[in-house]
Amino acid sequence: MSYKGGILRSGFCIPALALIILLTGYLTAAAAGPKAPPPKGELTLRHALAMALDYSPNIKQTLAEMQKSASQQKEAFTYFLPSLSTSYGFQKTQNPPQYHIMGQPVTVGSDNVYQWSTALTQPLFTGFRLSSQYELAKLGVDIAESNLFLTYLEVAYQVKQSYFLYLRAIKNAEVADQTVKQLEAQLKVSKDFYEVGIIPVNDLLKTEVSLSDAKQSRIKAYNNRALMRARLNRLLGLPVEHRTRVEDILKSYPVSTDFQKSRQIALVERPELKALDLQLQQADQNIRKAQSGYYPNVDLQASYDFTSDSATMGPSEYYDTTNWTVATMLNWSFWEWGRTGHQTSQSRADKRRLEAVKQDMEDEVSLQVKEAVLYLKESLASIATTTVGVKQAEENYRVTFERYREQLTTNTELLDAQLLLARARNSYYDALATFNIAEAGLQRSMGRGLTGLNLKPPPKPDRGFWP
Repeated sequence: MSYKGGILRSGFCIPALALIILLTGYLTAAAAGPKAPPPKGELTLRHALAMALDYSPNIKQTLAEMQKSASQQKEAFTYFLPSLSTSYGFQKTQNPPQYHIMGQPVTVGSDNVYQWSTALTQPLFTGFRLSSQYELAKLGVDIAESNLFLTYLEVAYQVKQSYFLYLRAIKNAEVADQTVKQLEAQLKVSKDFYEVGIIPVNDLLKTEVSLSDAKQSRIKAYNNRALMRARLNRLLGLPVEHRTRVEDILKSYPVSTDFQKSRQIALVERPELKALDLQLQQADQNIRKAQSGYYPNVDLQASYDFTSDSATMGPSEYYDTTNWTVATMLNWSFWEWGRTGHQTSQSRADKRRLEAVKQDMEDEVSLQVKEAVLYLKESLASIATTTVGVKQAEENYRVTFERYREQLTTNTELLDAQLLLARARNSYYDALATFNIAEAGLQRSMGRGLTGLNLKPPPKPDRGFWP
C-alpha cells in the first residue's frame, strides 16, 4: 500500500481511513465497558459507593463466576433425568450370512444391513454419586454468593479509603496555600524592616528560602491531591482526569471499640468464614461421592430399532423391520485394587486441610479486628491531641507574628512558629482521615460496611432449571 497525492492506492482516501480509525476506537472503548456519567455538584460518599458497586469490573467478574456456578448446578440436575439418543449405521459384508442345513447353504441375512436405533437411558441408582454431584454444584452457587458479597465489601472499603484520602489531600493542599500566604505576608514585613535597616539581610534571605520551600511543598500537595482524585475516579468508573468534587465529611463521631463484641460479630458475619463452612460441606459431599465406587450402578434402558437391507428402512426379506427392547442393567466393579478407598482417603485429607484453613482464618479475623480496634483508638487519641495542638499553634503564630512586627522577637522564631502551625494542621487532618479509614476498616473486618446505605442489593443467581 502506497500514498500519493492524498490517496491510498488501495482505494481508501484519507477521510475514509480516519473514519475507520475513529470507529475502531469507538468500538474498542465500548467493548472495554461503559464509563459512568460525571456527577453534578459535590459527590457524597453514598453516591460514590453506588457508582463504584455498579461499575466495578471485579464485581462483574464475580457475577460471571456466580452465573457459571448456577449453570453448573443446572447441569448437575440433568444427570437425574433420562437421556435420549439415536444412531444410524450401515454394515457391508463380503458374503451374506448363511447356515448349512443337511449340506445345503441357506441364506439368513443380507450383505447390506441398515440399522437405526433410538435409545432411552434412565439412571436408577449410582451409589449416591449423582446426588453428591448435585449437592456439590448447589454449594458452589452458595460459595459464589459469598464471594460476591465479599467483593462488594472489598470495593466499598476501597472507595471509603480513597474518598477519605482524597479529602485529606484536599485539606493538605489548603494548608499549603495558607502557609504560602503567611510566608508572603511575613516576607513583606521583613522587606519593610530590611529597607529601614531594622533587620539584617540574612533574616530576609531566610524568609525567602522558607517561602520557596513552601511553594515547592504546595506543588507536591497539589500533585498528591490530583493523584488521590484519580484513584477515586478509577474506582467510580470516571475518567482519571475528571475534576471530581466530594462532600467534606472529614470529621470524628462516637464509635464502639469493644474488641470482644466486634470479634464475635466478625466470626459470624465474615463471608470468608461462611465460604469455608460451605467448602467443608462440599468436602463431605466429595467423600460421599468417592464412596459411591463401593456400590453398583443400576440403569434402565429402552430402545426402539429399525433394521433393513435398504437405506429407506422398507420391508426386508430377512429382518423384522421394527423391534423394541427394555432392559435393566447392573454394573458393579467390586475389585479395583483399593482405588475407591484411595479416592476416599484423598477427600478426607482435603477436608482436614479445610478445617485447618478455617482455624487459621478465624485467627486471622481475630487479628484483623484487633488491629482495626487499636488503629481506631489511636486515631481517636490523635484527634483529641491534634485538636488542642492546632489551637495552640495558631495562637503561638499569632502572638509571635505580632511580636515580630513590634521587633520583640526574631525572624527565626516566627519561621519556627509558622512551621509548627503547618505541621499541627496537617497532623489534625491526618488524624481525621486515619479515624474514618480505621472505622471503615473495622466495619470491613466484621463483615459489614454496606448497611444503612440504601444500596441496590446484590443480584441473586438464577437457580431455576426450566426456562
